[in-house]
Amino acid sequence: MKVYKDKIRRIAWGTDASFYRLIPQKVIIADSESEVSNILKKCYRRAVPVTFRAAGTSLSGQSISDSVLLVAGKGWEKYSINGDTITLEPGIVGAKVNQILSPLGRKFGPDPASIGSCMVGGIVANNASGMSCGVWANSDRLLLGARIVLANGAVLDTLSAESRDSFRKTHPELLSEIESIRSEIISDDEFRRRIEYKYSIKNVTGLNLRPFVAYEDPFDIIAHLMVGSEGTLGFLSTVTMLTLPIEKYSCSAMIYFNSIEDAARAVVELKSLNVSAAELLDRRSLLSVSDNSGDTALLIQLTATTEEELQNRSTAVTEVLANFDTVNGVVFTSDKETVERFWRIRSGIFPTVGGMRPLGTTSLIEDVAFHIEDLPSATKDLSRLLDKHGYDDSCIYGHALEGNFHFIINQSFSSEDDKKRYQALIEDVVAMVVEKYDGSLKAEHGTGRNMAPFVIREWGEKAFGYMKRIKRAFDQKGILNPGVIFNDDHMCYLKDIKALPVLGLGNIDKCIECGFCEVNCMSCGFTLSSRTRMSPL
Repeated sequence: MKVYKDKIRRIAWGTDASFYRLIPQKVIIADSESEVSNILKKCYRRAVPVTFRAAGTSLSGQSISDSVLLVAGKGWEKYSINGDTITLEPGIVGAKVNQILSPLGRKFGPDPASIGSCMVGGIVANNASGMSCGVWANSDRLLLGARIVLANGAVLDTLSAESRDSFRKTHPELLSEIESIRSEIISDDEFRRRIEYKYSIKNVTGLNLRPFVAYEDPFDIIAHLMVGSEGTLGFLSTVTMLTLPIEKYSCSAMIYFNSIEDAARAVVELKSLNVSAAELLDRRSLLSVSDNSGDTALLIQLTATTEEELQNRSTAVTEVLANFDTVNGVVFTSDKETVERFWRIRSGIFPTVGGMRPLGTTSLIEDVAFHIEDLPSATKDLSRLLDKHGYDDSCIYGHALEGNFHFIINQSFSSEDDKKRYQALIEDVVAMVVEKYDGSLKAEHGTGRNMAPFVIREWGEKAFGYMKRIKRAFDQKGILNPGVIFNDDHMCYLKDIKALPVLGLGNIDKCIECGFCEVNCMSCGFTLSSRTRMSPL
């Protein structure tokens, strides 16, 4: 265990991939579950807040702290495979999991775009998804069990009969509250259906309520409550997850449309077909990577277990898209170099747009989700809102097949007018997503600080009341990640903004502190990384 109190390291660890900054009073790099347990016992006794951090690629401000920051990244990389399941520590990078599983013909279900940098702890704690896993193969659906360190330092292994028996004796109140909440929810047909409807699309707003309608065993419910909890309920020291078979054959096509509405309507038609991914890139997204081939593009990926099956799927998609006015027609390819070029365009949008931002501004990325039938009109509304508020260099892109869009804006917070413009945009986005379309304010990036004030607005009093009961049951003193998910300050999303001063240092000024480079840095785990070295500047 390493404990840092010096100013340089505290400032260096005061940022993640979000646009917020908090300076921790102490940074603790823990090496084992027992160390985490002892740290939490001490903090719980003294009511000292603690925030957990793995890779720090969180986009919503959920891995920063002004108290104790407990880091479990590099060094927490053990794993074990048992048939079609894998048990993982929180510090292993998502892409590494796929490298481990690939020779076995298996893969990790969650597939966030940052999978080359983010770690399993963050993937599960945020219920991060991505281009292909949708809601059917995210962490919530594939998790089998977990080892959890609770706020008071107690350890529970939900897959161990011995651990479960011991926990029944030591924590009867927690189990009783979980069972009571489940009984109340299951007996309320209207509310139960409401929960099922909300999780029929990507949704990580607030705590995860789906376990209460999906599971009966309280230990299964506890394990799945950790998914998407953003470190507010406990520390995940290991997770055991089901892996998925890799489909051997694949092909991709980059298809250009004359309008974003046409592209969205095409996605609605594709939803009923066997399409692995359909990524939408609007005109500004394309221009950011020097592609001016059309107004909007759909990057479509198909996968199959046989060549014949792949051909049948590509034919079906081509026939559907023949009803749309495309710029370049529909041409699928399995050429490795071409396919890699397509997906480099997609993965390069966020860092490219961020690097092109006016100096001194912050690159923000938000993610919302709509039910697929609402996608065309919601896409148009979202684009109009960005224009209405003067975000001329914004772009919209994302996992259209799941109704999930990201939008990037380059925002200055240097004046009150700047803050008011951002506030007006967010208020309009919340009204549109929640009141007009009954969608998700957060689809896969976590609630964090920037949407904490709006959880109750999306879910309503009843659901939010259950979320608060869950929080109290797990963390009676409220020490775990305060301000994230639960925040009484409605203006918190406009506070503690990270400054990005202009230093006149070329590429350093372009850095958006996303952390994508961090795990690939030779200094990772030994000293400050590139990102943390720049933070004190």
